[in-house]
Amino acid sequence: MDTKVLAKGQSQRETRFSLKKLLKIKTRQQLAFWMFFVGLACIVFAVRVGLDLEFHPMFIIYMWLVAVLILSRYVFFALYNPPLIKLDEYEPTVAVIVPAKNESDAIYDTAKALHTVDYPKNKLKIILVNDGSDDDTGIWMDKCGKEFGHEVIHLAENVGKREAIAIGMKSHNSELTILVDSDSVVEPDAIKEGIRGFYSPKIGAVCGHTDVKNAKFNWLTRMQTQQYFIAFRSFKSLESYFGSVICCSGAFSIYRTKVIRSRMSEWLNQTFLGLKRTYGDDRGLTNILLRDGFDTIYVPSAKARTAVPFTLTQWIRQQIRWRRSFLMESLSAVSHMWRRPRPAALAFYGVLFVTLMAPFVVGYFLVYGPITGVTNPLTYASGLTLIVMLHQTFYWAFQMPPADRVGFFSFMPMMPLWIFATLVMLPWAFLTLRERSWGTR
Repeated sequence: MDTKVLAKGQSQRETRFSLKKLLKIKTRQQLAFWMFFVGLACIVFAVRVGLDLEFHPMFIIYMWLVAVLILSRYVFFALYNPPLIKLDEYEPTVAVIVPAKNESDAIYDTAKALHTVDYPKNKLKIILVNDGSDDDTGIWMDKCGKEFGHEVIHLAENVGKREAIAIGMKSHNSELTILVDSDSVVEPDAIKEGIRGFYSPKIGAVCGHTDVKNAKFNWLTRMQTQQYFIAFRSFKSLESYFGSVICCSGAFSIYRTKVIRSRMSEWLNQTFLGLKRTYGDDRGLTNILLRDGFDTIYVPSAKARTAVPFTLTQWIRQQIRWRRSFLMESLSAVSHMWRRPRPAALAFYGVLFVTLMAPFVVGYFLVYGPITGVTNPLTYASGLTLIVMLHQTFYWAFQMPPADRVGFFSFMPMMPLWIFATLVMLPWAFLTLRERSWGTR
């Protein structure tokens, strides 16, 4: 009798332990997040069922899709546990290419961090490409070359980021190629951790995790700190679970050299609406790999930090450019994403649908509805508030060092900015898809 009771108790403890492990629960904050998650899921279900009887079928589809996409991202965050290679088991030759234009002393911090990474120096090559800068970026690069031994390539005129990367590709024969933005700083173990993601020959690229390095500068950088963490840890976990990360970030990603080298010409000459593409280089390259049957995955332990816009003008320009890139690459990927694993394909088409529908839905609930008396804007505002609370509770529960922590409510400004982005910036990005300017700086 005692033995049976003991066995039962042990079985219960193992079940609880397994559930905690599955949900990555190590602290009370993380337990609080999952309690909030379950509560919100129940509220969403109850409210959606109640509202469904009053809205047009298109709005019903939209609302359910948004709910499922958001909640499923956190489910797959919990499930995602890639079978990474053991540390130092795989140690290939690596080349890091850093294209830069008018980055001045920011390039020095990037180059210094690459010099101090924990990776055998005889298997690591750093290539800095000065893309026709008209400030003192070239001087700083030469300083990096002398101090750290990095190779420096100066281009007489600005040829664009893709061309600069392609020129850097000609300077190495390494097995793996790492692309790093000129304002990003990789952690000492980032390369070793990222390489662990090549556990299958089918994997063409590994996307690292990027945090914000100027996190505490002002309210806008604090907000983006939460935004970056949420986007990488939840969005990319879902995509990576099915080997289909949609965008291997330009801040820090690793590629099989032979895979991308054979596709350089196509990537360099990509067009959209008859014009050569001058942005969305990371999405464009990832898109080609997914189309050709390669897997792209996310490794959370391969970390880097990047500088984010600290003024609203910079942020708006960046966000419009990102939305152009999203629209351009998503519309290009419509024809082949159906060949990816079914859940990944459904998530892709679902995100594209809700993105294209968002201006109409937000306009209906917050502009047309209140004017005509058809809807109460507080209903939509309440739902948006719950989503934001879920996101920032996730950040509060799971954000870990060495990244900086910011205040719990730092994500709240995202509410009015997201509404503005949806009603103004997204339509503007769509209408200006033929715009070629970079527009951030």
